[in-house]
Amino acid sequence: VYKTLSWYFDAIETGLAEIFANDGPDAEICLMGHSIGGWVARAYLGGLSRSSTAVYQQAQHRIKSLVTLGTPHSSPESALVDQTRGLLREVEEAATCAPQTLVEDRGIRVTCVGSNSLEGKFLSTNVEELVAASSYLPLVGRLDNVVGDGIVPTELAFLDSPAKAVMIEKCNLTGEKVRHSHVLPTPWKLWDGASASISLPDNFCWYGSEGVVSQWASYI
Repeated sequence: VYKTLSWYFDAIETGLAEIFANDGPDAEICLMGHSIGGWVARAYLGGLSRSSTAVYQQAQHRIKSLVTLGTPHSSPESALVDQTRGLLREVEEAATCAPQTLVEDRGIRVTCVGSNSLEGKFLSTNVEELVAASSYLPLVGRLDNVVGDGIVPTELAFLDSPAKAVMIEKCNLTGEKVRHSHVLPTPWKLWDGASASISLPDNFCWYGSEGVVSQWASYI
C-alpha cells in the first residue's frame, strides 16, 4: 500500500503541514475524503503509509474526525473485479484501520456518507442508470436492488458500527438526485493525476452541493 499510494500520502502530509504552520500545533483536524480519498485517508490514519515524520506523529493526536463521501470501503468476494488490485482489501484487513480501532481506541469520530439516489439498469434509456449499472456490476457482482450515487453502491459506502452512516436521498434545496461527483475525469488523468477534469453543469447535484453539505457537515 505505502509504495502504490505514496503520492496520496505525501499530499495528505503536505496539507497537514500547512495546517500546523498556519493554525499551530494544537489545531483540531477533520480528514475528509471523497471516493478513493476516503479509504486512502483511512489507510493513513491506520499507519499504512509507514510515515515517521514529525507531521505524521503530530497528526495522529490532532486528527479528531474522518468523513468519507461516496467511498467504496470494501471489495466483496462477489465483485467481478477488484479495481484497486488488492489495495482496498489490505486496508480492510488491517486492524489499525478498522472502525472499532479508530473510534473506540483512538477516539476519532468516523462518519461515512453515501447516496441511494440512482439505481443501476442496463435495460434503460436513462444514461445515468446505464452508467450506474456499468459501475455497480463490477463492484458487487449483481444489479438486483442495487442503488447508490451512480458510481459507488450504498452497500459499499458504509463501515460497520461504531462508525456513523449518513444516507443521502436527495438535495434538501432542489429535490435533485445526489450523484457521486460534479466532474468527469478525462483520459489523460491516467498519466497525470493532477490534470483538470471536465466540470458538469452547476445544477448537477453531488455530495458537495448546497443543500447536501448541510446533511453531513455536523459530523466534521
